[in-house]
Amino acid sequence: MKSSQKDIIINHSAKNLYKIVLDIEKYPEFIPWCNKIIIKSKSNNEIFADMIVKYSFFLPQIFTSHVCYDPKNLKINTSYIKGPLKNLNTEWIFNPLEIKKTKINFNLSFQFEKIFHQKLAEIFFDLIENQMINSFKKRADDILN
Repeated sequence: MKSSQKDIIINHSAKNLYKIVLDIEKYPEFIPWCNKIIIKSKSNNEIFADMIVKYSFFLPQIFTSHVCYDPKNLKINTSYIKGPLKNLNTEWIFNPLEIKKTKINFNLSFQFEKIFHQKLAEIFFDLIENQMINSFKKRADDILN
């Protein structure tokens, strides 16, 4: 299983950044490979959703996930349910440093069912992870500046 932990400092409030990450219905507007989000159910602290992903050289894939969120502690955890992976977990923790400065702890782990896909993903992992983080940073700047 491939995993990563990043600490990111962003010059926006923790609460606003939390809201941007939790607004998964908007992901197709700013995450390059995210084509569509389908919300299956939503409650006060959890969302079940499908993300339809389109990559350049692969057929579209559907990733079904369970998103648990805690607005009081500004935490978002995503657990994988179904799709081309064996496992996928993400964790976002938003720690306010100042009024408009936040430290985000971002943790990611994943494993594909097929070893070929796993090796390919590991080769491009840093690029994909950085592109995803930069997409969220740009979205925050576009909305909050």
